[in-house]
Amino acid sequence: MKNQIFFDLCAQRLSGTISKEDELVLTQYLEEYPDQLKVYKDLQQQWEISGQLRLKYKADPQLAWEKFSELKSDKPAKTVRWFHFATRLAAMIVLTLGLGFLMREFGKTEPYHYATFEGETKWITLPDSSKIRLNESSLLTVAADFNDEERNVSLEGEAYFEIARDESRPFIIQSNEARTKVLGTAFNIRALEEEQMVEIFVESGKVQFSAKGSELILTQGMAANFNKTSDLLALDLEGNNALAWHSDVLKFEDTPLDKVYADLQSYFDVEFYIANEKINNCRFTGEFNKPKLKEILKVISISTNVSYLEENNRYVISGEGCPSEK
Repeated sequence: MKNQIFFDLCAQRLSGTISKEDELVLTQYLEEYPDQLKVYKDLQQQWEISGQLRLKYKADPQLAWEKFSELKSDKPAKTVRWFHFATRLAAMIVLTLGLGFLMREFGKTEPYHYATFEGETKWITLPDSSKIRLNESSLLTVAADFNDEERNVSLEGEAYFEIARDESRPFIIQSNEARTKVLGTAFNIRALEEEQMVEIFVESGKVQFSAKGSELILTQGMAANFNKTSDLLALDLEGNNALAWHSDVLKFEDTPLDKVYADLQSYFDVEFYIANEKINNCRFTGEFNKPKLKEILKVISISTNVSYLEENNRYVISGEGCPSEK
């Protein structure tokens, strides 16, 4: 069962609108996947605590059943990352469904939350006309006072921002321990909890990127990252593919192979193991529109004299490698 259907059925049960057929489907699913039962119980606890929450949509049990019937042959969804993500949503009283946004009936003192599920991206338009595209498994929180003196949001995950220019009200994004401040520009931020780096790439305009007392001013085409372990803020001279998930283009310009495989790993959500460290000395140039993994791996193998083997859900890269540059 896909996460969107699972959360939909949970919401219907918690709101008392679930049909007998869907109740049976959800019960059988929770029995078959006990790790998801913990997610459901966390959602139930937060629902009971926040009794004032109401979802702003009309449940359609028949439609939900039809969706599940079409998807029930799917492989079980990844659970590790989604388990933590779903429980964080519950802890923040966020029940965002694939059918729409969380209701906006909190009043002036509550923030707004937007979330995406695994395999889903979503465009959001904020009250100031700024547009944000959330990558999968991401959470954007918009401050309750967003339309006052500052435009404050926080991000967990990855998002592409097109910020409406407003000289009097800066747009501020908090992502883990890093802070991004802009007046009007387009840029991408990647801030996954399980990753060591918070990364930013500026497509246009100017951005102030700061963390732990350090600050960088970034302009068009520049990238930077913040290391959450070492607390170091630094420019990234090889952040060519920060927008790949958004643009569906992968581009490499004399790029070391370890960086190439790191970008492929991020884009395709697969794992690579480089068997010989000398392979990292090899460099690759190429551009791929709507990239396909096997095609890219074949091109790399031909042009750099390395080989790949798919083994236990990961790709093992082997070969003689290249001499180090002096």
